[in-house]
Amino acid sequence: MKKRILFLIHDLGPGGAEKVLVNLANGMDRDKFDVSIKTLFDWGPNRELLASDVHYSSWIRRDVPANSHWMKLWTPEQLYKKIIPDQYDIVVSFLEGPSARVIGGCPENQYTKVVSWIHTPILNKEKYSEGFRSSNEADHCYNRADMIVFVSEDVRNAFMKFHEPEKQNIILYNIFESDNIHFLADLQPEGVIMEPDKMNWCGIGKLIPLKGWKRMLSIQKELKENGFPSHLYIIGDGPQRRELEQLSCSMNISESVTFTGYLQNPYAILSRCMLFVCASEREGFSTAAVESLLCGTPVCTVDVGGMKEILGRNNEFGVITENNDEALFNAVRLFFSDSEQREYYRMKAIERADLFDKEKSISAVEEMLLSL
Repeated sequence: MKKRILFLIHDLGPGGAEKVLVNLANGMDRDKFDVSIKTLFDWGPNRELLASDVHYSSWIRRDVPANSHWMKLWTPEQLYKKIIPDQYDIVVSFLEGPSARVIGGCPENQYTKVVSWIHTPILNKEKYSEGFRSSNEADHCYNRADMIVFVSEDVRNAFMKFHEPEKQNIILYNIFESDNIHFLADLQPEGVIMEPDKMNWCGIGKLIPLKGWKRMLSIQKELKENGFPSHLYIIGDGPQRRELEQLSCSMNISESVTFTGYLQNPYAILSRCMLFVCASEREGFSTAAVESLLCGTPVCTVDVGGMKEILGRNNEFGVITENNDEALFNAVRLFFSDSEQREYYRMKAIERADLFDKEKSISAVEEMLLSL
């Protein structure tokens, strides 16, 4: 008999966790699972990528400012009853915060199993209780979970500093559409003309300060000043875009920086870059870094959550630097000046991509869910 499973998430915006959820939902065995996704707020480009047999619904049609604050007017139990009136065998909160609070209100019964999926490193008590009325309420909601899933060892270690799960926990790596990524990577970029004689490099993600885009622009300025014919592609969109565009103008590098906006197919650009760089202040498990490996593009990153699991503890499959501007620039500059290193890590990227085989990753998730 099929298990009825519901994934709850804030929205299906352009973020990495949202993309991973779509990949997972689309790939699950329909002989074993009847799959539903419900969003708190009905927006985001990843909605269009859902398979037709994934049941999609939303609580509220539009995102509402300060939603996590007014949602606290209700208890988790009241919210669960409002938002999830139907019966499911398994309910999953696919992010921390408001969706975890809602799922934490699932009534204790013998029918419904509860899973909380943690994607982001919890750095302090305030972050742990974000979206909850208090840290005690967060404890209560996470203790309701029959299983807590972490996307990396770093994310689990950070979470454990603030909450020790009463029941089971497991590490499951994110799901990637590896075959589709390979297909899309071979297509020509749409709306973007790439110059083959340039040393192209890129970053991918939401344009917010956390992702370290100002660092990327500073590196591009130094590369140009050091005589490298470099061109930076910033793939993504977000509230910081205008500020970053103005900054690139003031730094006199605007002609060598392209802001692509959000792209349904970033892989056509990513696969044609000689280097992907992550300059984030923190990450849980970088979707973009894994996608770079799947495209055969070398990765250079600061030391943030999950990267050692992706690239190896000793830079076997990519370069991890200290999380400061000087260390990152020196590592990037070495890629630009050393063609042998570029080729070495290109081959290592292709080798490491096998770790993120889609079918194996989905099977691991299905086994976890059925074990409940």
